[in-house]
Amino acid sequence: MNKKTLPLLAGSAILTGLGVYLYASKVEAKNFKLETVRVTTYGADEPPSGNVNGNGNLSGNGNGNIGGNGNGHGKHAEKKIFRILHLSDTHLSEPEAEKLRFLEEVTDGDFDLVVLTGDVFENYTGLKYASSLLSRQPKLGAYAVLGNHDYYNYSFFNKIVGRINRRWRHPMEYRDVKPMIKALSNTGWDVLLNESRTHAEGVHVVGVDYPGIEPAELTRLVSEAPDGHMKLALFHMPRFLHTFVDAGVDIAVGGHTHGGQIRVPGVGALITDSELSRKEASGLIYRGKTAFHISRGLSADPRSNFRLFCPPAATIIEVVHKPYAVHPEQDLVYAGPRESSFVD
Repeated sequence: MNKKTLPLLAGSAILTGLGVYLYASKVEAKNFKLETVRVTTYGADEPPSGNVNGNGNLSGNGNGNIGGNGNGHGKHAEKKIFRILHLSDTHLSEPEAEKLRFLEEVTDGDFDLVVLTGDVFENYTGLKYASSLLSRQPKLGAYAVLGNHDYYNYSFFNKIVGRINRRWRHPMEYRDVKPMIKALSNTGWDVLLNESRTHAEGVHVVGVDYPGIEPAELTRLVSEAPDGHMKLALFHMPRFLHTFVDAGVDIAVGGHTHGGQIRVPGVGALITDSELSRKEASGLIYRGKTAFHISRGLSADPRSNFRLFCPPAATIIEVVHKPYAVHPEQDLVYAGPRESSFVD
């Protein structure tokens, strides 16, 4: 390699790196997607009357209170279908026209539930954009939980140096979340702080506040679900997922990972900030008989909002819940949590 070649290679590397950064921060970070996934959950609850046949379907006892074609939300239907819009990690902080327009458009759809799983606001300035988070009230309600960026203001030092070694971090600045809860409530959201809500239409919603919940309390909230109801849990950070399995949750949804923001084809996310493996950083995953949906989210801290092979997304989750059916793999056992490596 001669003296002229080295500067050319260095210049090419710098230009390539700059080009990738500009694409990741100015193009892909604003390439919002609306995706759809389908999942079947199995309650294995005891039917109110009648028997469950080999296909997990109800047969009536002659009293006329089990019948139906199984496609409705009725109390004794053999299956229940829910259309859920999952939003996460909106990080509202500034007038980002593309993101706000996308939120207004996707939340104007016809959904049973709309859920928002934390890191809603990056700072108090973002409160003025809360009205863009919900254009139409869904049939069964809009539910939100808060995340670490709602509760804490992260310094640039903590974001960079703190990721190398947590012991080097200085104390984080705590935020009062009451203004955030008020802004969300005024827009039509029900913010769940380790609380539950039950709908006669057949869904029981549990919201886990950041940083988490005691396993016994989670089990108590989930156990309040009437027989036959789909048990849906909301959380922000994917950690201690086995507690949702142990509590009997049918499907749980969360965010925090941003899908890794940078994904390497064939490898997965470079960083997951959770107990998830690289290939589990977003999408549908399973632990035992519990289905989890991990959102790629719609944004990030403005100081690190770039993406590569991991566009921001909202997801429509079409859930078919079979309350009186057992999972096809009845002996499916969750082996326990992976080794965790959290970076709040």
